Amino acid sequence: MMFLARSSAGLLLWAFGFSALYALHGFGCESGWHEVGIAGSTLFRWVMVSTWMLLCIAGLVTIWWMRSAPAGFERRLSLASAVIGCVATVITGVPVTIASVCV
Repeated sequence: MMFLARSSAGLLLWAFGFSALYALHGFGCESGWHEVGIAGSTLFRWVMVSTWMLLCIAGLVTIWWMRSAPAGFERRLSLASAVIGCVATVITGVPVTIASVCV
């Protein structure tokens, strides 16, 4: 059971993060967060970027955690999943920093 958890943890984190950012985007636009100014930006941007950064940190922690997997195929697969999940989280989250808020 641990093999399955370790080998899919990185990709599950990415899937959760993508879904969370997508849900926050819809909720934030509907709630008017893009109209609330905070510290030179909007509440919407602060929430989205903060969430994305926390997800990226969680991806790095997952990579660090996978180093403790048993040597061999399990470690290689777990690390590959964690790295791919972390990179995917970074790439799919970049638009929250540069794209327009709500269209």
